[in-house]
Amino acid sequence: MTAVLTVKDLRVEFALPGGTVHAVRGVDLDIAPGEVLALVGESGSGKSVTASAILGLLPRGARITGGSVRFEDTELLGLPEQRLNVHRGSGIGMIFQNPGTSLDPSFTVGSQLRDTARLHLRVTREEALDVARDWLARVRIHDPDRVLRCYPHELSGGMRQRVMIALAGLSGPDLLIADEPTTALDATVQKQILDLLLDLSVRTRTAVLLITHDFGVVSHTSSRVAVMREGSVVEVGDTAQVLGAPAHPYTRTLIDSVPQPGQRRGPDGRARRLLVGASAVPRTVPAPRRPAPAPDRTLGDPLLRLDGLSKEFTVGGLGTGRRRTAVRAVDDVTLTLHRGEVFGLIGESGSGKSTLARLAGGLLPPTTGSVTFDGLDVGSADQRSLRALRRRFQYVFQDAVTALNPRVRAGDQIARPLVRLGRAAGRQEARERTARALSLVGLHPDHADRYPREFSGGQRQRLQIARAIALEPDLLILDEPTSALDVSTQATTLNLLLDLRDELDLTYLFIGHNLAVIEFLCDRIGVMRQGTLLETFRADDLFAADRHPATRDLIDSVLPIGPAPGRTAPGEEHALVPDA
Repeated sequence: MTAVLTVKDLRVEFALPGGTVHAVRGVDLDIAPGEVLALVGESGSGKSVTASAILGLLPRGARITGGSVRFEDTELLGLPEQRLNVHRGSGIGMIFQNPGTSLDPSFTVGSQLRDTARLHLRVTREEALDVARDWLARVRIHDPDRVLRCYPHELSGGMRQRVMIALAGLSGPDLLIADEPTTALDATVQKQILDLLLDLSVRTRTAVLLITHDFGVVSHTSSRVAVMREGSVVEVGDTAQVLGAPAHPYTRTLIDSVPQPGQRRGPDGRARRLLVGASAVPRTVPAPRRPAPAPDRTLGDPLLRLDGLSKEFTVGGLGTGRRRTAVRAVDDVTLTLHRGEVFGLIGESGSGKSTLARLAGGLLPPTTGSVTFDGLDVGSADQRSLRALRRRFQYVFQDAVTALNPRVRAGDQIARPLVRLGRAAGRQEARERTARALSLVGLHPDHADRYPREFSGGQRQRLQIARAIALEPDLLILDEPTSALDVSTQATTLNLLLDLRDELDLTYLFIGHNLAVIEFLCDRIGVMRQGTLLETFRADDLFAADRHPATRDLIDSVLPIGPAPGRTAPGEEHALVPDA
């Protein structure tokens, strides 16, 4: 079978002030019509750089130093920009990780789809509108005419990603490159998006290069998988064989880094720790360990109480004919968190999880109900009492890039709150506490002099945690802190959170959409849907027969690591590629 794409000995390097970085080192890939090839690896392994090189979209400072990229019968390397544009869109489509930044916020969805159809399909304006409407229906958007009139910001994350698939697919490309298309989406929406990609591949014989770090996505979607490490492909072969019996130890390490439902405890009944990949950074100066918690951890005294909590937002009213509408994001939630426990809150996007977390932390005032922290009613507390409370609960946000100030050194971002909130008497004590906090999360005290841009994604998340624990809080509210991290960095972060909980006697409110992560980390779990807390239960009882139907839906949406029925790559043999 003739390959749609053939990459041979591709090499890419970046010229940086400190020297040359060899980002891609002799990569070989080929994809047949109708095949889904997953390109998997840790952050920095060269996956996205390889995809950018195929399309000629490398950033400034990067250059291709060797190799070949053939799309059907055309050599793409060395083509002038004008000839490359002939293949972009019409021959090779691209789905980016973040549709919020890929879609133009100044134009409606209909305008962007229509213009793309007219450019690549050479149709009239009326015909282009029909094509746009048809493709929105294909990606299972139930009200295409309404969505055509919407701007991107008026759609949910899952809806925007469906629009991106329609935008990439309507020109009928022979190859679709999907770069982390489901990162940070909840499990239900993720499965829907992946099923759309599979359906597109099967019906139109479109070849798909799927870039991901999620082995559940690999198992569910791909027929073959290639594993990258430090710019090289170390293993490639049939998905079922690679996941079931990996030939390279690095692949096995990556798979073992992924939490799986039903495996939260080891043979001794105690909480497991995940294996981590080769790029994981060890904790340099660990704190004195307390004894490991017993299999049946007893709950401490109540620390946080939410009683009848509700929150309404008013939306609309800015455009012609638009009415202002009250939307209830959180509806009569009652919940108690106990000292020393990890409580996981899970639900689909828009279920009210993050709003409830902001209410619990005093960042939003409730419409009705009350928040009580360690016996103090937060809503009726004066400013002095609230100031004292601020240092007792801290946030760790999903996106460390936006949560950290890019203009302030890491050490100052930890030290300044220590002085301002009275945890340090002066600069010297603040520096000492900063160094200890960095050491606790596996960063070196010298890292205090770096800016956030000088850290990797996993290190920035550690920095967020260091800033939070430096204040010696009682409660950490963690809002999707691992959803965008690769499997090794996620495993390291989860292990770190468990260690810190035991060592510092912390309480966590952990918000997530990955059920396996929630079950692995948490003592109790709460399930939300449409602003309502449907049920709470012990993590060990996740698979009990009496679980709510919404919980069962979440369980059914989990993508297990294993062979995907019907996704085979005929004629392909399992191969091991030596380390570079």
